[in-house]
Amino acid sequence: MKDVKAIFAGTIYTPSEEIRDGVILVEGHRIAKVGPREQVKIPAGATAIDYQDRTVVPGFIDIHIHGAVGHDLMEATPEAVSAIGKYLARHGTTSYAATTVAASLERTLNAAKSLGEIIKTSNVARVGSDKITGAQPVGIHLEGPFLNVKRRGAHPASQIQKPSTELLEKMLEAAGGTACILTLAPELEGALEVLEFARSRGLQVGIGHSNATYEEAKSAIDAGATHAVHCFNAMRPFMHRDTGIIGAVLTDDRVSAELICDGIHVEPAAIRLLVRAKGIERVILVSDSLSGAGMPDGNYRLGNFTVHVAGGVCRTVEGNLAGSTIMLDAALRNLSAYTGLSYRECLPCVTTSPARTLGLENQKGVIAPRADADLAVLDQQFYVTQTYVRGRPVL
Repeated sequence: MKDVKAIFAGTIYTPSEEIRDGVILVEGHRIAKVGPREQVKIPAGATAIDYQDRTVVPGFIDIHIHGAVGHDLMEATPEAVSAIGKYLARHGTTSYAATTVAASLERTLNAAKSLGEIIKTSNVARVGSDKITGAQPVGIHLEGPFLNVKRRGAHPASQIQKPSTELLEKMLEAAGGTACILTLAPELEGALEVLEFARSRGLQVGIGHSNATYEEAKSAIDAGATHAVHCFNAMRPFMHRDTGIIGAVLTDDRVSAELICDGIHVEPAAIRLLVRAKGIERVILVSDSLSGAGMPDGNYRLGNFTVHVAGGVCRTVEGNLAGSTIMLDAALRNLSAYTGLSYRECLPCVTTSPARTLGLENQKGVIAPRADADLAVLDQQFYVTQTYVRGRPVL
């Protein structure tokens, strides 16, 4: 007999609907029913869980994260993935795309292979969710090596490669079918060919670390690019006579835009501009967090190089910003504060929008029948008090 839970909540954001005095019926690892308390029949023997003074929302999804709590995902070990997953869950994140950084081909292939094996093993283990202890990796985001060295950000120049379908094929083979996103600078020679190849293999392609003109970015969008990677950062600057990649992203509804909403990478006025131009439904909050997240100030690893964290700000030895230490729960509260939109209005940026990018819109990011029972329980100030991953409480 399946484990059945009846989770009662003062408020449920599905997130398309607000349900007051609601209940979520969970059978095993999936949601069976959701609705007002008086409309959902509770089976005999179900375990009742009371969050009447709290709000329950879908678990958050991070499509761009490099590490946390002293671990880098390029370590690609079960221990690193487990530690990072536990930390993410404390902040309401239940699913994420393990993100690589430009490195040697050998290091990249080894990381992709090991991460792919962990992801596939995790997928098998999820059926009997007793082994779940934190957020689960659902795929690999290949951030590099096909980047523009002029907009490389923290990525080492020596490890950046020219776009190559042959090289990408090796990376995809190593990942064993788990790669889900490729970051690409579309202006590079051979980039559009790689973009089309990646799309034919089922990857979403984000344009980023790019010095593309408006026309070059539009060509990539026409060819199937799906979103902009950490919009505004590591991109050709926007100017009124040279709007570049940012101009294309802001004005084309076919693409969504990642946003690091820590108040450091993008100032609030630019965040408001992005939301007004794209609409909140096309903004995807990402952490882009590094191994220094959840740790004291000091030196931490990103791939093969060192990043210094001071006051929560990550920089390379050259002084370039290098990812963040923020988690999605804080980024979501920031977005609401910076834009004046309600928490519920901002919620799709960490739920339905990233789920759609990953092709998981019916499985993740929603509280609906047959979806995974990935849930975050929030107090009245929208801080996480409990997280469920596939029906299992993990805090």
